[in-house]
Amino acid sequence: MQCSRGYATTPNPYIKERGCEPHVPVEVVVAVAGLISSFLSGLLGIGGGIVLTPLLLYAPQLLGAQPLSVKIVTGLTVVQAISGSVLGAQRHFAYGNVSTRLVLTMGPPAAVASLIGALLSHDVSDQVLLGIFAAFSLLGAVFLVLLGCAAAEVSQITGALLVFALLVMPAATAQQITARPVVSFALTIGLGLVTVWLGLAAAYFSVYPVGFFVTSLAFALYVLVRFARVVARRMPAPAAA
Repeated sequence: MQCSRGYATTPNPYIKERGCEPHVPVEVVVAVAGLISSFLSGLLGIGGGIVLTPLLLYAPQLLGAQPLSVKIVTGLTVVQAISGSVLGAQRHFAYGNVSTRLVLTMGPPAAVASLIGALLSHDVSDQVLLGIFAAFSLLGAVFLVLLGCAAAEVSQITGALLVFALLVMPAATAQQITARPVVSFALTIGLGLVTVWLGLAAAYFSVYPVGFFVTSLAFALYVLVRFARVVARRMPAPAAA
């Protein structure tokens, strides 16, 4: 069957019918979207629900490709989460950023919950799935806006670099010391307070601003802990008695 523009209709039952083949093959759109989301997944730990799902839902139509159904987008998101996370998880494990105890605690319940969700999605309409996704996306957007507003208010006083240093560096340093969530949380607060106090004390006797000392101290502490951890790994184990 041919359409007026000379393109054949698409027999794929998993792609919403539009009457003619698209100008851009949907496979190309899916491949590019997978590359983008997988890169962000390995870099920041995000990609599936935040990046890939909106891309697969709206990019094909914007580029003239056949639109994908919500269930197909869900399945592709799961495939990307598995394929894109395996190598990224291996590298993060090599960096020491993965807690085996927490993985064993979180993994089995997460696998069971994912299986239940997949079974339920078979009998749920696309409209309901799209509504659930929209609700969670809206909730995530609200949290991001609140975080952005809080950072913007604080940055008017201390500067964006200082906010970034206090948000990231104490937590990153604590993760290098321990993988236990409660201990890491308490250590993050303690390191943040110590860094601020030392920065204030140094700035009192100097002409440089507080942000310079706080940022420098936070970064120096992270580098010191990271270096100590690398040295400790390379030290030979003590001989057994």
